[in-house]
Amino acid sequence: MPDTGISADAPPRMEELLDIAARLFNAKGFRATSLAEIGDALGMNKASLYYYVRSKDDLLARVIYRASQRLRDLAETVSRDADDPARSLKQLIENHCRTILDHPDEFGTVIFQRRHISETISSEISGRERVYADTLKNLVEKGIDTGAFRPMDTSVVTQTILDAVNGILRWYRPDGRLSRDDAIAEVVAFVDAAVSK
Repeated sequence: MPDTGISADAPPRMEELLDIAARLFNAKGFRATSLAEIGDALGMNKASLYYYVRSKDDLLARVIYRASQRLRDLAETVSRDADDPARSLKQLIENHCRTILDHPDEFGTVIFQRRHISETISSEISGRERVYADTLKNLVEKGIDTGAFRPMDTSVVTQTILDAVNGILRWYRPDGRLSRDDAIAEVVAFVDAAVSK
């Protein structure tokens, strides 16, 4: 299966299919969403969906693959520019928050519906996510080594940062008290205060 859930020769409506599936999975839950509903939202019958995906499980995996690729792309950017760990960490956290808020249904599906994917796919996705987590952990380690961050257990800090950043999806509301930029700035400031000396 392709990294992003979309191959170069994918049918032309694959992106739209993944967007609709993510929206419905996030709103209703994976189990409560049928392929027939997804097909209706896309304007095609259920049988036509099998031209795009093998099953509902396959569709869920593709949504999650696409999200994981977005984070892997962020990790690659940091890997190329990690001379200043404090600045790189702030940039990574900001970009992570923006990516999640740009694709809330996709990441909501990743965070809240992943328990429904098969063990084989779950193992592969966990491996992909480790690439991102390792990039973050290496950045924290570099910050500690250079004296920019206080000494900490890097595994605990990495998971805590991921929980804080992904948590923006749970509490941020576009019509709430904070603007989107202010909400992101609060998360960045929280992480910075937690790791800085």
